[in-house]
Amino acid sequence: MQSLIHRIFLIVVAVAVGIMSIRLLVVLIPQRASDVDIAAGSSYLAERANADYTEPSPTPVPTVPVITQTNGFMEIKDKNYKAAFKDIYICGDSTVKAISEYKILDEEHIIAKIGVGTAHLKKHMDEIVAKKPKYLILHYGVNVMDSPENVKYFINSYKECIEELKKRLPDTKIFVDSIFPVKEKAYKQSPGTKYVDFYNDKLDEMAWELGVNYINHTPQFESFEKNYYEGDGIHPIPKYYTEKYLPFVYTEVMKNQ
Repeated sequence: MQSLIHRIFLIVVAVAVGIMSIRLLVVLIPQRASDVDIAAGSSYLAERANADYTEPSPTPVPTVPVITQTNGFMEIKDKNYKAAFKDIYICGDSTVKAISEYKILDEEHIIAKIGVGTAHLKKHMDEIVAKKPKYLILHYGVNVMDSPENVKYFINSYKECIEELKKRLPDTKIFVDSIFPVKEKAYKQSPGTKYVDFYNDKLDEMAWELGVNYINHTPQFESFEKNYYEGDGIHPIPKYYTEKYLPFVYTEVMKNQ
């Protein structure tokens, strides 16, 4: 009896070993190429070989709106200066008061007087604040130039005014104009005007220190001395304001919105 059981056990073990050996051979022996269905892959490769190659479309680059410019300035539509400057106010001396005297802009937008300096700005501070301008152009200096030494008093007074404006008009963008250059003939009548460049350098430094915008008008005069000055060699004629000053100021304002 025991011999029979032993014999059955050996047979079961032999069958199990045989099955395991067959499975191991199936795993280790690679399939022949004829056993693999390559029809689908061959068809795809054939289609790609005959297809026309097309470059992928590049990622679109955001476009910047193009603003029409004339002579480097942003265009004031239909030369309607009053409409263009509806949010812009200009304060200063006679060189900007001329803009309202020539009827280019309304007096409401020009707070200016002949022969004044920064004391004029202090005097009209409440009026300026009441208007709540979106943009404010300040133009002072031609009447205070008498020596290089005097510049520090001018700049200190100007700084006090601008600092007060910044506190009272936190949403207003302030621009400081450079002093217009003059012709040499003006030196005899007003000797201090020979220091225009020196004073303008100090104005530029002041604007940078206070974090306001500085507008340098000097380049606008370099090629137009004969065309853009009154007989005194200091004050510009009307076409300077329409052809140069207002378009340039408008451009600077729009660039710094």
